Amino acid sequence: MPHLELGNLLGNGGPLPADLFERMGTTLEGLRHTLLGFSQLETHPFAHMPPPPEGVQLIRSQARSLRREAEVLVVAGIGGSSLGASVLCCGPRSRVVFLEGVDPETLGARLAAIPWDRAALAVVSKSGGTLETLVNAALALEALQKAAPDRWRSRVAAVASPGDGALQRWCRDEGLPVLDIPPAVGGRYSVLSAVGLLPAAFDGVDPSALVAGARAGMDRCLLLQGDQNPALGLALALVQLYAAGRTEVDLWGYGSRPYAFARWVQQLWGESLGRRLDEHHRVGPSPVACRGSEDQHSLLQLFVDGPPNRWVLLLTQDAPGPSLSAEARAFAGLPPRVFSVGTVQEALTHGTQRALHRAGVPAARYHLGAADAASLGEAFYVFMAATLYAAALLEVDPFGQPGVEAGKRFTRDYLEGAE
Repeated sequence: MPHLELGNLLGNGGPLPADLFERMGTTLEGLRHTLLGFSQLETHPFAHMPPPPEGVQLIRSQARSLRREAEVLVVAGIGGSSLGASVLCCGPRSRVVFLEGVDPETLGARLAAIPWDRAALAVVSKSGGTLETLVNAALALEALQKAAPDRWRSRVAAVASPGDGALQRWCRDEGLPVLDIPPAVGGRYSVLSAVGLLPAAFDGVDPSALVAGARAGMDRCLLLQGDQNPALGLALALVQLYAAGRTEVDLWGYGSRPYAFARWVQQLWGESLGRRLDEHHRVGPSPVACRGSEDQHSLLQLFVDGPPNRWVLLLTQDAPGPSLSAEARAFAGLPPRVFSVGTVQEALTHGTQRALHRAGVPAARYHLGAADAASLGEAFYVFMAATLYAAALLEVDPFGQPGVEAGKRFTRDYLEGAE
C-alpha cells in the first residue's frame, strides 16, 4: 500500500514544526471541504477522476479490439499524453512503445525497429493538434499502412477531447474511433482517463484495479484529516519548505517505475505550480526528476554541499529483483544477509537519505508499495490532490499552461516562416 513518510521534516530539529498540522488545522479543513465540493462539479477535473464504470468498459473494449489485431501498441503522444501511461507500461515485458519527442538522429531507427506487421497505433493529443505527436503519428501511420494495407484502420485509435483539431477531423474522415478526454481534464491530470488506461489495458494492466486504487486515494485525500491525509502532507511540505527558502524539490526515483513516476510529477508540479506568485517575480516550487543510484553518483555531492535551496522527495517501490548467490555476494563484497538486488537498492536509498539528513537537507519518502495497478491508481490521485492543495496555499491557478502554449505558437510561426 502506498504511504508518505515525512522523515526528518517534522520536529526533532527538522525544518518544519512538529505541530504543523495542528497549527494549520482550520486552513487545511477549509481546503479539504472546498476540494470535496469541487469534485462534485461537472466543470472540475476531479469530477471525472476516476472515470465511471461505463467509461472503463469502453476503454477495455477498445484495448481488446487492438489486442486482437496486434502484439505491440505504439503510442504517439508527449507530456501529459504519455508520461502517466509510461509509468503504467514500463515493466520489462511491456508491449507498449512511446514516441514522444522528434529526435532526428534516432527517430528513423526507432520506427524501423517496430514490427509494424504486428503493431497497432494510438494517437494521443488532448487538443488534437500537438506538433510532435502529429509528426510521429504521420510517420508511424505510413509504416503501418505499408505493413498492413488492408487492416490498418482496425489497428488505429485516437484519444482526444471533443473538438475540431486536426486529429479529430482526420478520425471523422477515416471513420476511426476516438476515446474522449473529458474537456475539463487537462493533459497533466489525464492519466486516469483513456490517456493512461488504454495503453495500460493493452499491456495487461487491469483498468478496474487502477480505478479502484484511485478511489482509495480519493477517500484518503478528500475524507481524511490532518497528517492522515497524504495529499495534505505533500502540499504542506511543498509550501512550507518553499517559504523557508527550499524552492527546489528533487524527485528522486529509485527504480525504473519510480523514476517514470518522478517525471510525471515533475510535469504535474512544474506546469501547475510554476507560476508567478507576486510582483517580485517569485515563482512556485521547481521540481527536478532524478534517477536512483545513477544520480546518486553524479548529484548527491552537489545536493549535500551545494546551495541550501532544495529538499528531496524519494520515490520507491517494493521490488526484490534477482537473487544473489553466495558466489555473487562474495564477488561484490556483500554480507550474507543480502539475498537480492532489491536489498542493495534499499541500502542505496537509505544511504542517500542518511547523507542528506546529516547534511541538513530535508528529505521525505513516498513509497509506492508493490507498484501494482491499485497502488499506482492511488498514488496518481494523491499527487494530483496534493497539487491542488498546494496551489490553493500558494494562491495560484493550477490549470492551463500559458507558457507552454506560447512556445507552441512560436514554433508554428517559425515553421510557417512568420518569423
